[in-house]
Amino acid sequence: MTVQDFTPIAQLPLPLDWQVAPGIDAVPTAPRHLRLVATAPAGSYDWGPNDWGPNDSVPNSAPPIDWVARMARAVSEVGIGDRPAGQLTRWVERRQLANLAERGAAIRRHPSTRGAGKTQGAMRTLKQVRSIRICRIVDGIAETSAVLVGSDRARAIAMRFEYIGDRWLITAVNLG
Repeated sequence: MTVQDFTPIAQLPLPLDWQVAPGIDAVPTAPRHLRLVATAPAGSYDWGPNDWGPNDSVPNSAPPIDWVARMARAVSEVGIGDRPAGQLTRWVERRQLANLAERGAAIRRHPSTRGAGKTQGAMRTLKQVRSIRICRIVDGIAETSAVLVGSDRARAIAMRFEYIGDRWLITAVNLG
């Protein structure tokens, strides 16, 4: 190799304008279940036909605490490989459920759990929900955290619930 091979190449200026292909909006439309949360007073909103208004079916409370506890335990069991992910398809958003299922499958393949039979897997299961915190962000959106205790360790889980259609849906999960 010669010194000439290592000489820096000058970068050409990049264009600052970006053009969208014909027929595609430059600003994408928001998904139907998302909405902007304004900082204006509650009485100053101009509700459109597709927005959640004060008289619509969106609950003004958070999901029930006992249901959050059951979901926290079920979601964490999927995340550690003790429960099939298919049992939660109605309650957990698809991408989140796929991530949990992948995590659970990785844990089941791990060498420390490979030779374990059903008795060892049952010991790994989280037995008790120790504490739950629910924070209502706005009508129809709540964030929760829970601590679950099992025979081998305690785990924390954070979930975001959004009221979509006629039910609460878990749209984000963070499992510790």
